Amino acid sequence: MTPNDAAKTLDSELLSPSLELRQAVAVVCDRAPTFQRIETEAGPLTVRAWTPGFPSLVRIILGQQLSSKAAQAIFQRLKAELELTPAAIAATPALTLKQVGFSQAKIATCQRLAIALLSDQLSLETLATLPDAEAIAQLTQLKGIGVWTAEVYLLFCLQRLSSFPASDLAIQISYQRLHNLETRPTRKDLLASTAALDPYRGAVAHLLWHYYRHLTQK
Repeated sequence: MTPNDAAKTLDSELLSPSLELRQAVAVVCDRAPTFQRIETEAGPLTVRAWTPGFPSLVRIILGQQLSSKAAQAIFQRLKAELELTPAAIAATPALTLKQVGFSQAKIATCQRLAIALLSDQLSLETLATLPDAEAIAQLTQLKGIGVWTAEVYLLFCLQRLSSFPASDLAIQISYQRLHNLETRPTRKDLLASTAALDPYRGAVAHLLWHYYRHLTQK
């Protein structure tokens, strides 16, 4: 698969869950029946699942503190401008990236990532073989890539259903609405309240994102 082919898999369409995810959802709903309400109210679960690699990680970085729609629009402009390889991103002038919608911080992060891959400081192929904690540590050693970015990469791209991006705003809002909480839970709150659902909390994340899309489309 070429970088451009990989980038095509990052279009905004939502997919049906894999059999493994469907089984994890069943476990979650058995252990915590409140989650059964999500598909009852929002319809059958749909999810994002992206090809592992550099284009996907760039797309996730673009999604930091942006809506999915805004991040996708920037990503589409980026795809039209250049080939999504580490060499191309490393060589692209910052002004070009700014013109397609990158912030200065995200320009620095993506170019830092590109250089790390080109210099073998980081290998996404090796990353895929590591346990969650080690993979997250590898990614977050790069300035600008935080735990949320690493956890989303593990979940969307490596299909790690043990990965739970509990600091995600949409996940927190959905959990608050689903459980009729007065205040939005923090990452710490969510990790504590879903501890019994480990190692299937990636399924919880997919369910809560699905519910959030339902809530915001009303």
